[in-house]
Amino acid sequence: MSKKNNKIKSIFQVCGYNNCFPLLNQSKYEIIKAYILEDKKSFFSNKIDFQKHRNSISFLKKNDFYKKFDNLRSQGIVVSFKGPIGKYFSDFDKKKSDSCLLILDRIEDPQNAGQIIRTAECAGIDGIIFPSHNSFRLSNTIINISQGAFVSMPLYEVTNISSAILELKKNDFWIIGIENSIGAKSWDKLDYSGNTAIVVGSEGKGIREKVIEHCDFLGEIPMQGNANSLNVSAAVSAILFERLRQIKLK
Repeated sequence: MSKKNNKIKSIFQVCGYNNCFPLLNQSKYEIIKAYILEDKKSFFSNKIDFQKHRNSISFLKKNDFYKKFDNLRSQGIVVSFKGPIGKYFSDFDKKKSDSCLLILDRIEDPQNAGQIIRTAECAGIDGIIFPSHNSFRLSNTIINISQGAFVSMPLYEVTNISSAILELKKNDFWIIGIENSIGAKSWDKLDYSGNTAIVVGSEGKGIREKVIEHCDFLGEIPMQGNANSLNVSAAVSAILFERLRQIKLK
């Protein structure tokens, strides 16, 4: 992530149990305001440290709460906080064994980005790398879709994916590109153990050619139906949980 972006402490807003509980129980981000439906106070009492957030929590009566947040599926809680969410790639521990990073090349759709963050966190991935150009921008939409995964999933914004890959290769990472291509193996025949980085691209554009050139292996998910490709978030889910299955068998 660039130093310029790191200085901008963007304000984000999330809602719902899955997003808000992890956020209020961490110390990375500055909580600006937490709005809680008064009727939910007793239900939330064993999930949130009200004393810790006494200066930022407001309990609202039902009419006031839904008047303020009538367009949100809030489950009675909305929290605004300060970022930045992204991290420096230089902070990633490249010496850790059995690390796995997910590299997103030209993923622009916020829905897909949010779902991928959630899936990656559930599958035990160590971080997500994405480019600062021709890519999604971290937003309220994306982090809400992630269902709280953004709190614990390291997100590394880089200016050049190829440079990040070359740095990983110097540290003995294998690079696996998921792309329907001549010479690509079936996704379930690849070895995902050890230090790996898995690269995926968008459905329409795929992985850029210059990024593919840096991949050590290529994998594909053969299609059986009439559709010629999976949604990228569905493809990521299949790959990451196959990787998790393999390392659990070790």
